[in-house]
Amino acid sequence: MTLLNLRAIGSTPLSAEPYPHVVLHDSFAGHQDALVEEFPTEGFHYDVRDSAEPGRKRYRTYNYQLVRFGVPDQRNVGRLSPRWKLLLDDLTGTAYRTAVSAATGADLTGTVLDIRLVRYAESCWIEPHVDRPDKVVTHLFYLNSVWHPQWSGALRVLRSADIDDWSQEVFPLAGTSVLMVRTERAWHAVPPVTGAGPHDRKTLLVHFARPADAAAGTGQR
Repeated sequence: MTLLNLRAIGSTPLSAEPYPHVVLHDSFAGHQDALVEEFPTEGFHYDVRDSAEPGRKRYRTYNYQLVRFGVPDQRNVGRLSPRWKLLLDDLTGTAYRTAVSAATGADLTGTVLDIRLVRYAESCWIEPHVDRPDKVVTHLFYLNSVWHPQWSGALRVLRSADIDDWSQEVFPLAGTSVLMVRTERAWHAVPPVTGAGPHDRKTLLVHFARPADAAAGTGQR
């Protein structure tokens, strides 16, 4: 059983502006409700960088690492539901890699996966940034059954480093995902979640990274 909609992922054309990306609205093959229901609730690590450091973005999130530099975190993977383990099998499989390469035109040969779950609780955010050069392609999957615009927390596809200079806002509704090709102008950000109460913003984050460069960036988000 495949939980990803590989046909949609591999065939939906990229938008060229403001940089190569695509927003998909049917990323899971009819399984998004169950994946939302079984999204882990424990084991997340609070991760924050509030001070400005050259070349390193600021953020406040809760993270749950599943795969780092191609190596599964067996403890965290072991806590997943059977359905989530199947999804992880899909993400680490050849068919998904082929679909992402077809969609983006990126050569993913030899890249390793970094996969984690991210929760944005009240006041969590990530400032405008371009991903590190080792991150060739990023795929963001969203897993909220409901999200109101007044809660903020949309992904902003930016034209520049200005968080208000956005070309598109993508709210974290289940089944929606965003594929982004890393370029020097691929700016994006998440403004602070506000007023969502117990409704954390839930994300599955996948990076295809060059292994040598990724290892050099150990400890950096």
